[in-house]
Amino acid sequence: MTTLARREFFHDVIGALRSRLPAGLADFRIAQAQHLLKIYYAQPRIHYEVWVNGRDRHIEIGLHFEDGPESTEQLLLWLDRHILELKHELGPETELERWTQSWGHLYQHLPYQPLTEALAEEIGRRLARFIVVVEPLLHEWRQARTRLSAARR
Repeated sequence: MTTLARREFFHDVIGALRSRLPAGLADFRIAQAQHLLKIYYAQPRIHYEVWVNGRDRHIEIGLHFEDGPESTEQLLLWLDRHILELKHELGPETELERWTQSWGHLYQHLPYQPLTEALAEEIGRRLARFIVVVEPLLHEWRQARTRLSAARR
């Protein structure tokens, strides 16, 4: 198997992801840095991520929420209420964690390995499943947050 450059690998992940998502979720935006790929819809600070972490020897896929202390706390509580369902749907290796006061993530780690076309397909498949399962919960959270905000006025 040929090892891909990171840029090629992320390109292949995007292609695999788009081909696996339903029409309503396939129109995402991307942001890319050297070691990570961000996939987002309405809010760039709440995004799905593929992080190739050579230093710690893992590849992370997951939902990152970096929109400030209040929304991070709300999302941690919201997702924690659904953690058994999430682990059932996504796998027992799925974890929910606060990293800082204003940053948290729901994620899975895969062992670090050469970046190949086969791995890009696997990551695309896993991330598509992640998005299909998590995005409806994010939609519910946003609706609940909007209702609460309107009730406070």
